[in-house]
Amino acid sequence: MTAFIYPCKGAKLSFSPMTRDLARLIADTWKYPPPYDFYDATADPEDYEEFVNPEQWPQKFWQVCCEEDLIGFFTAAPIEDGETYEISLGLSPDLTGGGLGLKFVLAGLETLAAKCSPSRVVLSVAAFNERAMKVYERAGFRAIRTYSQPTNGSVYEFVEMELLVSRF
Repeated sequence: MTAFIYPCKGAKLSFSPMTRDLARLIADTWKYPPPYDFYDATADPEDYEEFVNPEQWPQKFWQVCCEEDLIGFFTAAPIEDGETYEISLGLSPDLTGGGLGLKFVLAGLETLAAKCSPSRVVLSVAAFNERAMKVYERAGFRAIRTYSQPTNGSVYEFVEMELLVSRF
């Protein structure tokens, strides 16, 4: 897989089922610079095991590529009434902060809408990650609550955000 400075300019992102090998590649090799190293899969043994073990994967777990290059992952799992989906996502560390985030999030939401028809989408983001929250807000999400959660050997503050599907 090749890294490049500004990928996918004009190219469509493709979503396909995650494979065990690519999940392990992401979990073992994607290392973010501080303070985003909080998101390294190896930062929390429980999160790591969930990421690399297909039996623990959410209902939808996609690898995201631009042409032939792996650029991220996107997951979705139904919660509550089955019309609400909780998502998580990650962009390759060498691509963060380069303006690709909104395109990546919107492409994931479009894929989810086409395959699952959710009426509501929720996600959680570490409260310190203002960069990601701005991208989510530009995609139409709004903050609905703040909560504390144990992870990575401590307790951290998170912001839960929601998007009503009629808004995208």
